Amino acid sequence: MPRTSLARRAPLALGAALALIAVLVPAVPAAAEPVPCVQSAPNAPMQVTADCIDQTYAHPVIDAETDETAPVPHHRVSGHFEGTNIQFTIYLHAEADKAQWDGRFFQYTYPTTFAADQSTARASDRAIGFALASGGYAVQAGNGSVSLGYRHAAAAAKYAETVAAAYYGSDREIFGYLYGPSGGSFQTVGAAENTNGVWQGFVPMVQAVPTPNSYNFNGRSAAELILGDKAAAIRDALLPGGSGNPCAALDAAESAMLTELHKLGIPWKAWENPDYLLGRDPQYYGAGLASDSPLAYDPTYVDDFWNAPGYLGTEKSALGQRVRAELNEMGDTVGHRWNIAKRFAYRYQLPAANTGWIALDQFRRSDGTPLYPQRGVGEPGFSGAVSGNAAFDGTINGKVIVVSNLYDSDALPLHTDWYRKRVEAALGSAASANYRVYFTDHADHQDAVPTGVRATHLVDWYGSVEQALRDVAAWVEDGVPAPASTQYSIEGSQVVISDKAQKRDGLQPSVDIASGGGEMITAKVGQPVQIVATARTPEGGGRITAAEWDFESDGSYVAGDAVTPKKNATVSTEHTFSEPGTYFVSVKVAAERNGDIDAAYALLQNIDRVRVVVTQ
Repeated sequence: MPRTSLARRAPLALGAALALIAVLVPAVPAAAEPVPCVQSAPNAPMQVTADCIDQTYAHPVIDAETDETAPVPHHRVSGHFEGTNIQFTIYLHAEADKAQWDGRFFQYTYPTTFAADQSTARASDRAIGFALASGGYAVQAGNGSVSLGYRHAAAAAKYAETVAAAYYGSDREIFGYLYGPSGGSFQTVGAAENTNGVWQGFVPMVQAVPTPNSYNFNGRSAAELILGDKAAAIRDALLPGGSGNPCAALDAAESAMLTELHKLGIPWKAWENPDYLLGRDPQYYGAGLASDSPLAYDPTYVDDFWNAPGYLGTEKSALGQRVRAELNEMGDTVGHRWNIAKRFAYRYQLPAANTGWIALDQFRRSDGTPLYPQRGVGEPGFSGAVSGNAAFDGTINGKVIVVSNLYDSDALPLHTDWYRKRVEAALGSAASANYRVYFTDHADHQDAVPTGVRATHLVDWYGSVEQALRDVAAWVEDGVPAPASTQYSIEGSQVVISDKAQKRDGLQPSVDIASGGGEMITAKVGQPVQIVATARTPEGGGRITAAEWDFESDGSYVAGDAVTPKKNATVSTEHTFSEPGTYFVSVKVAAERNGDIDAAYALLQNIDRVRVVVTQ
């Protein structure tokens, strides 16, 4: 049970906190009178500096301080901002471990929580353990439902510095690092563009951007309608040892839809999990990506889609014929008309030409004019509220490392490139001194450690995030540039990287299974199968420290032979299959910056697989 060392509900104002610090550290010259943070207009982003006061969050209250033993020993300070629903929690080193603090903090941010017993103000065990093991304390702020923007996080970060200075008995400069996935990446970028001196580094994860419409979701919904029955065939063609031709079993309408889908930037790799890609996985998408409800902002769209020239509902094409056939099969009701029409709305909501949204250029003529009629109204966005109304113009303040994933069909890899170009346009030659992008292969949008079938092809990508956080701290504090960005090209709206670690840079190791049959091995029941793989690390990827094998295609890995930490490692195994069938054998390797085989954090993983066909 935690031991409560202090519990008070009276506000600990900034002046009182500074008075407490004065008892513990030498006196310093009085600071200038704080000034209010500046917001140029009601809907403009607030400019938050280290010294300004955000009046909404001007009165922090400490509710309790406890000494905890889990997940690791630490001192916990929890509280709230008076007059708001925002709570905060600060996780400091235990009394006996204070010397491990190196003058920094790590702060995770995310706008929502989906569990009744959780709060966005409470850090995960992993976030706490990582921060404390990396010379920092952890901070988190939010509430039990939705906390938007970055202002509450900034206020918590600034107040936590006064608490930390008093607790550690130090007047040293404190450096802060904000990170968050998906919706949290909106908040992180909002903070990077609109704060100065609150945090010095930022790590947006699986980066979301303010798209002109929901084409990344609606396109997948359209694919579910047209390609749902062919999902298994498409997946098999793209798996190791497959034909490599996903269109082989498709008719003209299906081929057109598949081409359109991936020109939208939806990764080909996402077919590994068709149910997730097509919005059929109830764990993540409930009833799916489509619904029968009308578009409140464009109530006449459905009639035009099914009746007006230029819309798919009247188009004399294979795909047009298919959507009409789907309506007949579903039943021609108003709700079903909306259900189908909304899936293709992105065709009729194009942004202005030459604004960087290359995924939608497939719906333009060579002169930039739209191929199809355009609606007079656009889809309302939500990124403004989540990001604190950030401009997403690339004007970052501090060092930024983006970690995005190549299997991600929610926050598309292409969108990370869109924002990178904004940063490069805004900063010019200074971009390389302040900005990095790391892509992780075999990783999707979800941040939970993969288990079961998901673990057969997906890695725990948070190790890359943890290494990026350590690298951004070294970049800020010691002037050590972060490893080079992942090298990639854009081909047909797809982010393409080399399969060789030394060519693609970034953080992630590469691993390649070598077999005489390429990506497929044939064997007999009871016949030993030899599998050899070669793993390599890029310049910033450290050394290979471990290899594991999954033989049964169920995500259950067994440790391979011990690996002497090195940049290039060859690993091998032998396995005998007792039943006929098709198996996808996976090898998962891990690398660590210093070759530490006992490291608990910042492990950089990758996977390769081979198809093994076993017969009697």
